[in-house]
Amino acid sequence: MLRSKIVTIIFKIAILLTLTFLLTKKNIHVKIYNKTGHNIDSFFAGTTFIGHLSIDDSTEFISFRKFQFDSGYPYERLSGIMQKKILNQINWSWCGTERKTKSDGSYTFDIKVKSENGISYLYLVRHGGQLFNWQ
Repeated sequence: MLRSKIVTIIFKIAILLTLTFLLTKKNIHVKIYNKTGHNIDSFFAGTTFIGHLSIDDSTEFISFRKFQFDSGYPYERLSGIMQKKILNQINWSWCGTERKTKSDGSYTFDIKVKSENGISYLYLVRHGGQLFNWQ
């Protein structure tokens, strides 16, 4: 009887661990190329710490649980240190009607920098592309 209860408890724990794994599984894969012209330190994409990303270098494919897009453009939260300054993502869209969260697929992006009124911002575009008419 005791052996049966132990087996049942172990079985329930195994099911719980399996469900936890499946619910937290990251399955969108993203590769990011640094096209800012500068090294980026302490780089974050969303809540994922990437660390140092050298000029014209790229990450490996990184697994994310989800990734945000707006009107088909990548719109994930970004931050990093470039030339001893903390940079964050550019908020180019204040309307959220076209914002979508994707949780599967593989994407390759370029991280770029936009300076406006003495403030620099980070943003992502599809690899080899551009966001609107910015350079």
